[in-house]
Amino acid sequence: MLAHDRVGDGPPLVLLHFLGGHRNVWQPLLPLLEGRTVVAIDLPGFGESRPLAGSPTLARLTDAVAGTIAELGLERPAVAGISLGGGIAIELARAGSVSSAVAISPIGFATLPEMAFAKASLRATHAASRAIAGQVDRLAPQATLRAALGAQMFAKPWAVPAEDAAGLVRSMAHSPGTLPVLRAAMGQEIQGGGTVAPVTVAWGQRDALLLPRQGRRAVQRLSFAQLVPLAGCGHVPLWDDPEKVADTILTGTSRG
Repeated sequence: MLAHDRVGDGPPLVLLHFLGGHRNVWQPLLPLLEGRTVVAIDLPGFGESRPLAGSPTLARLTDAVAGTIAELGLERPAVAGISLGGGIAIELARAGSVSSAVAISPIGFATLPEMAFAKASLRATHAASRAIAGQVDRLAPQATLRAALGAQMFAKPWAVPAEDAAGLVRSMAHSPGTLPVLRAAMGQEIQGGGTVAPVTVAWGQRDALLLPRQGRRAVQRLSFAQLVPLAGCGHVPLWDDPEKVADTILTGTSRG
């Protein structure tokens, strides 16, 4: 079973983080997700979850999450995820394992040049994170440094608290899943067609990693998916506008 936290009371909602993240990134949203039993999961190779044996493809990551959902006794919960987690959320919806899905800037809809750019950017972020990880607690309080490191991930990188920024740097630098998942899963394409569960695709309109035009591509490819633009938000909008993100998740996961 994957490492997870479970809080709240109500219909179950599973949260899946982005590449280099961990389950604690959802903390800014938890007070805004009242009325739900929230289960935040560490994906394989991140946080306290061990990496998969063998190649961590999107299909195998999805199977690992589906297995944890089953072990927890959650019967077709709602799911929301960002980037890598968003791609997994869509695949869970396609398989009928969840009642509804909200995918925020999900992987799987980039052209080859777009994905080559994104993967090169993430490799550079990984290298920079490894270079400063040992000093990050001293450096993170500097708003200018947070702005420089987070410009491609956040629309408002200076708004990310220093402690959270430091944790993300360490996670990107030291998670055993970072490079294997980047190689095996980030370039995979999500196929078109219908989904068993309703899907909401939300996209930060200031996303500088996976460009917003990929959102239009996603809903054209996925029958019955709807697109929700997140104005003023970047690739990871949790600190850009937590209220808007929480409202999008609550609305989208009420469709099932």
